Amino acid sequence: MTIQQLRYVHAVAIEGHFGKAAARCRVSQPTLSMQLKKLEDALGVALFDRSTQPIQLTEVGEQVHSTAVRVLEEIGSLSDWMEGATERVDGDVRLAVLPTLAPTLLPRLLPALMQRFPALHVNAMERTTSNMVRDLERGDIDVGILVTPLPETSLRTRPVYMEPLLAYVHPDHPAAEIPSGALKAEDLPIESMLLLEEGHCFRAQALQLCGTPDRGARLGYTCESGSIETLKRLVRETGGCTLIPGLEAIENPDDPAVRSFAEPQPAREVSFVVRPNFHREALLDGLDKTLRSVVPHSYRVFPSYRRLPLAAL
Repeated sequence: MTIQQLRYVHAVAIEGHFGKAAARCRVSQPTLSMQLKKLEDALGVALFDRSTQPIQLTEVGEQVHSTAVRVLEEIGSLSDWMEGATERVDGDVRLAVLPTLAPTLLPRLLPALMQRFPALHVNAMERTTSNMVRDLERGDIDVGILVTPLPETSLRTRPVYMEPLLAYVHPDHPAAEIPSGALKAEDLPIESMLLLEEGHCFRAQALQLCGTPDRGARLGYTCESGSIETLKRLVRETGGCTLIPGLEAIENPDDPAVRSFAEPQPAREVSFVVRPNFHREALLDGLDKTLRSVVPHSYRVFPSYRRLPLAAL
């Protein structure tokens, strides 16, 4: 039994398909299939039920996969420890970011990282919270930037800053008459609000802040989008309101539709999230310092905000 064979067992267990598992491991399907057949021959038992779609583990296969996961985690932990034992911040890092953070955060963060750590190669991607947690636990990504606190999980979190939530309102909306900085949640009835689609934690926080889910009832239509920019354009064209992240407002400082809430402003806590056995501490420290440097100083003054909890998605 080899480490590579254990990686192949894990890949097939995750993907449920030999071709997809081979692509995941960056080998040809015949190579993967041959190695798994050798392992099954050596053990004298089938590890996979090949008659099902997706492919399922047999009872013995489940036991072998459970062992494979533990072994691969220990190897990954050792590798992380060896990389983290130096003060260098280099090599590859797979960085996942929430879709509601990425459009305004990545253009700030990536250039700063490239300038500060030229030997570091960042593979950045967008993931929703549930997918990011899954991929972190599976080891498919190294570091996540998302909103915390998380539901029960073994993942390790490092809070970095608080991003205030702001209102975005049409000129005919009653809240448009309220001065910025004096707005309250009850001034934004949910029936006049447009929201992100299911699966976005920003949507869940909007519902927590502003109430019932009868969204859009006063507008004559309902629309759920994965894009905050789409919701903003709908508000400008058809009325109503929506919520936007603070960095989104900073990108457009002269937009008259933006209104801030009264103190303490509602905010979401943005954190780095890694596996418990992630040991590249020099890398994590470098990411942390760089991220803090590209957001407003006021976002790092935690007591000035009211943190919204993360509802179950």
